[in-house]
Amino acid sequence: MKSSWLYGAAGVTGLLLAVCAFTTPTTAYVTSFPEEPDIDGMLITVGIAVAKFLAGLVPYPTVSALLLAIINAWEPKPQDNYWEHVKDNVAQVCGNFINEFNLRQVEVYKKDLVPLLKKYERADVVSDGTYPDMNTVADAITTSIITNRFLVEAGDMPWSMAVDYTDIAGAHILVLEDVAKIYSQGSSNISRWWVDLSRELQHYIEYGIWLQEVTQKWRNTQIECYFDKADDACLAFEWMGVTCYDKYIITDHVSGYTESCLQLHPHDGEVGSCASFCNVYEKQVNRQASRWIFDNVGSVVREWEALKLKADSMAEVASRYYNPITKDQ
Repeated sequence: MKSSWLYGAAGVTGLLLAVCAFTTPTTAYVTSFPEEPDIDGMLITVGIAVAKFLAGLVPYPTVSALLLAIINAWEPKPQDNYWEHVKDNVAQVCGNFINEFNLRQVEVYKKDLVPLLKKYERADVVSDGTYPDMNTVADAITTSIITNRFLVEAGDMPWSMAVDYTDIAGAHILVLEDVAKIYSQGSSNISRWWVDLSRELQHYIEYGIWLQEVTQKWRNTQIECYFDKADDACLAFEWMGVTCYDKYIITDHVSGYTESCLQLHPHDGEVGSCASFCNVYEKQVNRQASRWIFDNVGSVVREWEALKLKADSMAEVASRYYNPITKDQ
């Protein structure tokens, strides 16, 4: 059965600089595929490249050229390790809270998927009898991905699998959309691959939306703000001119960042100088995380949603054949 780039007061100032320093990549990556936009795993992932290609927003001339770029990225070289770039990319939003087991398994699986992508890139629309046609290889790819995508749709620390999720889903969608177009013959012979594409897009979009929400919620829970009120023993002697202090402490369990703010204990009705200390940091981290989530997942899902409108329309008039030419079901 066939299934289916693109991105008090002194204490508060210091904390903003710390957020920016944590979320800025430390290295510029250059890889060895200069003819087209560089799929580096940091600024442009496979998932982003595929989504923008499907939207006509990147200059890969053909699906074949993009597949070769994906294969080039997924075949790591000592001087250009896509996997390390992805891990550094994900660490921007989740630090060391990473599903190491699934990451290793996905790396192994992607290496197994590369030969199938190579076969698809070399296959013809019609087989010559010595090599499978694109229809057959697309079926093998979609079966393989559906069987193994539980690795990237992980129940444990799913946010750490976000880039790998859009990578695998992107490669799947790219092949499905390509084979659906190739085997559709005019308006009267629409390939059933459009049905598969529509169904799989629905799955990927739903999970992608959930992944964005759960990642943002989880990141927000990783910031701990502790308020240490001035000691009652001190406050009892304020009337004598004793100076008492409150202390705010921020601990970010993802970045490992910690900072404190000391304020004079305010009198009733007054606002202390550190009152906005934690709130400012939380807002900055929330903004940084939201940007990362949109760039790496949200922008990709948006392109999938646009493609689904087309897939749904084509699926409504699709025939029962995947290859209407040979009547292959």
